[in-house]
Amino acid sequence: MGRPRKEKPNHGKVYEVKITIGKSFDGSLIRKSFYSSVSKADARAKAEQYKISRSVQEITGETPEPKHMTFEKWAYKWLETYKKGTVKEHTYNFTYRSNIEKYLIPFFGRALLTEIRQIDIQRYFNEVRTQDGEPLARSTLDKQKIILKSMFDAAIDNDLCYKNPVKGIKYQQTAEKCERKTYSREEADKVEQFAKSCGQYGVVIMLETGVRRSELLGLQWDDIDTDHRLIHIQRAVTQTKGKILTGPPKSVSSDRWIPISDDFTVWLKELPHTGAYVLGGDKPKSPYGYASAHSRFMDRASSELDVPALSPHELRHTFGTLLREAGVDIYTIQRVMGHSDISVTSSVYVHNDVEVLRRQMGLD
Repeated sequence: MGRPRKEKPNHGKVYEVKITIGKSFDGSLIRKSFYSSVSKADARAKAEQYKISRSVQEITGETPEPKHMTFEKWAYKWLETYKKGTVKEHTYNFTYRSNIEKYLIPFFGRALLTEIRQIDIQRYFNEVRTQDGEPLARSTLDKQKIILKSMFDAAIDNDLCYKNPVKGIKYQQTAEKCERKTYSREEADKVEQFAKSCGQYGVVIMLETGVRRSELLGLQWDDIDTDHRLIHIQRAVTQTKGKILTGPPKSVSSDRWIPISDDFTVWLKELPHTGAYVLGGDKPKSPYGYASAHSRFMDRASSELDVPALSPHELRHTFGTLLREAGVDIYTIQRVMGHSDISVTSSVYVHNDVEVLRRQMGLD
């Protein structure tokens, strides 16, 4: 009698065996797959070993079982294990921890990881709103989707759940797109001269270089090469939980050299050098303190010059828009602005081409 015919792999090039490991709160079966590149019997052996291990864990209580792991408990464990210390403290607090504590835990709370389905994730994105009842910005929704996907991927790797319910989730941008205000060339020149007369040097630097606020506050005199008319952006200052943090800029592409004009170079040389930092003396200025002073100046400029009061980010946006208006290509703008992806530059400044044409045609 010949040898029994070997079964062919039933999952691509590997063997798969599925077993039922429990039921969810709605009564549906929870299934888990086991794989082997050797044989189906080997995959079954892995499944049996898993069931034995689960039984031992339930008896001894050595490890947290999936049925006991809530979303909230796992969220904090994931933050502590996978994010704390691996990203900048500011990013940890304001991108990860803030979104989890402010939005995700209040919605999913004590739900068990094994009971959260794709429909629950989709319902979250359909219903989530700010505390004022407004839809969230697309960028915030994107961040939350990335967080949820990473959390469930890690949960699967730790045998806390068996499928990632974030896969296939879609959402529409319900928040109205916030139109960033910018100055025209004439308005920018007026504000710059007014800022010089008021000693608001940060406004001048942002209009001349397009740096981020964090980069402006991290700028030191040693970063300015007046001989070659260049500024080296290699430092950023952020604030979290009352602490002022100095570190590298936002991304690798944010560490850059920015060419500056002759007039701006002469102006920088004439500024008083009272410490290591251009704006803060021996220590960098507080981001929150700078924001308050900037707001007060802008209110005054708006009243006296009849121009819009712009945020620091809108001054940066003005710089990029005026470059585009002057005919500078988006690849150059990307490098000067320190964008990590050309799609960011094109999505912001190519869309502005219509307004640029309007201004150049004298129709604004």
